[in-house]
Amino acid sequence: MDSYDVVVVGAGAIGLSAAYWCSKAGKKVLLLDQFDFDNDFFSSKGESRFFRVMYSNPHLSLLAQSAYPLWRELEDDSGLDGILNDTSLLFFGPPSGVNTPEGDLKDSQAVLEEQGLPFTRLTAADFPERYPALKGLSDDVVGLVQPQAGVIAADRALQALAQLCRKQGVTMIPRRTVSRIQDAPGQVTVTTAQGDYTGKKLILVPSAWTNPVLDSLNLQLELEIWTMTYAYFTVAQSQYNYPLWFYFGAPQFPGDDQTTYYGLPPLLTPGRLKVGTDFTFQKSPLPPTSPPQADPRMVELLNSFMRAHFQGLQSLAQDPVGCLYTMTPDLNFVLDALPGHPDILLFTGDTGQAFKFTPLLGKILAELALTGVTQFNIQPFSIQRPGILRPR
Repeated sequence: MDSYDVVVVGAGAIGLSAAYWCSKAGKKVLLLDQFDFDNDFFSSKGESRFFRVMYSNPHLSLLAQSAYPLWRELEDDSGLDGILNDTSLLFFGPPSGVNTPEGDLKDSQAVLEEQGLPFTRLTAADFPERYPALKGLSDDVVGLVQPQAGVIAADRALQALAQLCRKQGVTMIPRRTVSRIQDAPGQVTVTTAQGDYTGKKLILVPSAWTNPVLDSLNLQLELEIWTMTYAYFTVAQSQYNYPLWFYFGAPQFPGDDQTTYYGLPPLLTPGRLKVGTDFTFQKSPLPPTSPPQADPRMVELLNSFMRAHFQGLQSLAQDPVGCLYTMTPDLNFVLDALPGHPDILLFTGDTGQAFKFTPLLGKILAELALTGVTQFNIQPFSIQRPGILRPR
């Protein structure tokens, strides 16, 4: 039985990144996934993702600023340019816009000011000239425009990471479902139906399947799996300049969180906008047993929103897609060693925000696995913080 310096379970973006950084350090690395490496369950699937430093959480803003040069390093290492495509980002909505997993307008402005990041604040009078593609906005609409943002070519990023892993000697094995984990000082053994795999360190990035993977260690986390929906809209790209944007709507009642929409410009999808919601009606404590599907109710909400607020639509929602978010109660990641298991590291609770941090999160996991410490502040992601570990 081969033994490795590091075994990584979960071959989405963060798992690939962790394997990349560990192998870049000259370590012998094994990467396992329960599915094929390109599958419809991946939270990492799709052609595009946001990059931004505009956050209402100051810690995430700082981490995003640290992630940016690592994306450029990934482009340089892989020889694949166009992974991160720079553009500005617009947050907009009424001043009373709801606080969502993506933050809100008021706190985002406070963080930009606190960290000295450039931005422009817009009032309703500014929108017709600055963003003529938008319509139907309230008289009190406000906006924040921040230039340090971009569109990540997600499929290209996964391609770059996989190529580098193979080039650096990572053993990559698909269709291996973890049924048991055992550890002793200096050695961790992962059991699958096809056999056992051992390593000095184990990095777990199991996303929606976190609790099944942790079950043999008598650990469970308070996680909820959200099935999200996005779709594509054909637009008059030659007539209008469509931005990268988030809309924070006003709540209609206390606790209403169903007012946040986002859209990506046609940088990677010529003539089409990618548009989604930051809320869902489909939430479950269990991972899915079949690939996630788009919710027709969400598609109708997307159609209504786009008809009301965007010029130049040439279609309603096309090619709707379902994807998974793994949510923690406080909407923050979990990135830590497992209690009582110092040789096992866990990243989970992507909360729909992790992809933009891919090279940074992989680097942090690699630093922890190889040296036991990281140069980055991960205290907010502690597994020991209140509400994360489920009593057993």
